[in-house]
Amino acid sequence: MDRVPRDIYMKNFHYKKRNLVAGPHLLGTLLMVAGIFALLSPTFLEGKSSIERVFAVGIGALLLGLVITFTYGGTLIDFKQKRFIEYLSIGGYRTGKWMPLPDLIKIKVISKSQLVTNKPNGISPTLSGKVTKSKILVYPNSPSPLFSFDYSNRDSAVKNAKRLATKLNAELVI
Repeated sequence: MDRVPRDIYMKNFHYKKRNLVAGPHLLGTLLMVAGIFALLSPTFLEGKSSIERVFAVGIGALLLGLVITFTYGGTLIDFKQKRFIEYLSIGGYRTGKWMPLPDLIKIKVISKSQLVTNKPNGISPTLSGKVTKSKILVYPNSPSPLFSFDYSNRDSAVKNAKRLATKLNAELVI
């Protein structure tokens, strides 16, 4: 596995598979908030816990939350050297294997709307709504896409698709 240099992100396409308000990353965010609350609690709460225990719980929750939040996957495309890497980042350390980038002929942006409803649990209200997600599909000379990048905002998807199409000399289909 190759180490990914940090300066490469400014010049190339970088996609992170991470959402801080959903999935496992939400747990990381909540643990960080709980850790900060635990560390600040002695200033406004009186308790029988020792200060060492309060700091151990607070720092432990904060560190665990940081590790969960900063663990994600992603894709990096190097335009100059015509290569890509699908990496895993654990706590900021990114690893993966560089692969040669095949000739890409088409970049396609699609949007899908669906009705989303949370499951009734008797405690929280059952909410539903229409959610639209956009996706960038990158095709080499084959019917199946090489890359698929998900976006919650269509404008971001179109902007990134235009950038990819320009840099990779590919046809853009919106």
